[in-house]
Amino acid sequence: MIRNVLQRLARRLTYAHDRTYRTSTSDVNVTFRKATIDDYEGVMDINHHVHHGRDYLPAGYHSTVTDPNISALVGEVDNQIIAFGCGRLVDGCRTLLFTGGRRHGSVRGQGVMDRLLQLLRSRYSSNDNILYEVFDTEYGHHVLSLPFTRGFSLVLKRPVYCFPFHMNDIHLRKLPLNDNQFSVPTQQDLERLMSNKQNHGYLFPADRLIVNRIPFRAHPQNVPLTFAVEACFHTGKSPRECLSFGKSYWCKLGLAYNLDIYGDDPVGFRAHVYKHLQEIANIPKIRREMYRSKNGSEREAQDEADERVHLLILGSESVDMSVVYDALSSIGINNADWPESARVVLERDCRLD
Repeated sequence: MIRNVLQRLARRLTYAHDRTYRTSTSDVNVTFRKATIDDYEGVMDINHHVHHGRDYLPAGYHSTVTDPNISALVGEVDNQIIAFGCGRLVDGCRTLLFTGGRRHGSVRGQGVMDRLLQLLRSRYSSNDNILYEVFDTEYGHHVLSLPFTRGFSLVLKRPVYCFPFHMNDIHLRKLPLNDNQFSVPTQQDLERLMSNKQNHGYLFPADRLIVNRIPFRAHPQNVPLTFAVEACFHTGKSPRECLSFGKSYWCKLGLAYNLDIYGDDPVGFRAHVYKHLQEIANIPKIRREMYRSKNGSEREAQDEADERVHLLILGSESVDMSVVYDALSSIGINNADWPESARVVLERDCRLD
């Protein structure tokens, strides 16, 4: 006990909050420091193909690095940013989540991300309540073979289906009327859903959620994290219940909309997809207004990007997506990307030492 206390005290003295760290990894001499809003361009230049062009970080970078609940670091070589990663606490401060990670291809396989994550851990070394480490990534991503993933176990897999279309492809008048009574859950409603363990078998598989790319346990203390979305709907009663969360963001390919749906009742699942399509159609053309003063060619290119939509649906592995494909096709959305893609959540016991 005394030894552990002394070790934690030593780490706190070694890693002050705003200290700059230097490490030599293979032939790469990397300096790590706290990320700032001035690093935006450098971080974006690390990799231009994150999430197949549907990267969420450009739209959320400034709010991420200024959030007091998030620790964000960059790694530099010769004043060029080559790595970025964040840490934050979820599950009532019991789990350390690593998120937003990326590193330049020139330093792949040289331990840069491993060192960055180690430094992120050091920032939480004084917190004795942390029990787990967790991160999510794309199923089959090469990061899963790296050394820092040793000891992690897969705790959740959520298939991702991407439907790209143009805004004028949506024929909302063709949306069928249904008897689903949608409610907008309050914080108390969501706390009741997550407190009821009978729901977890069919609504929250493995006791987990991913909402707006944040993985966490289906526990009431995480409910505030679900309110970062723009739309949340609940329908039905056990066992035909469905719960959905929708969040939009602008990426270089246009408008992306993350739709996380829990529950696998085909009628309810389809109804939630329709409901969020109505939300998408009602998103104001704010960016078009922003670009009105630009010259004609730039404005035309921006208008075209604004018209493009990428609907990303995350469901459970038990969902029959043929129902969704048929439903979307009936209203003019006939294309699909990533039919075999998935987000996976990996977890291990915390290793702050």
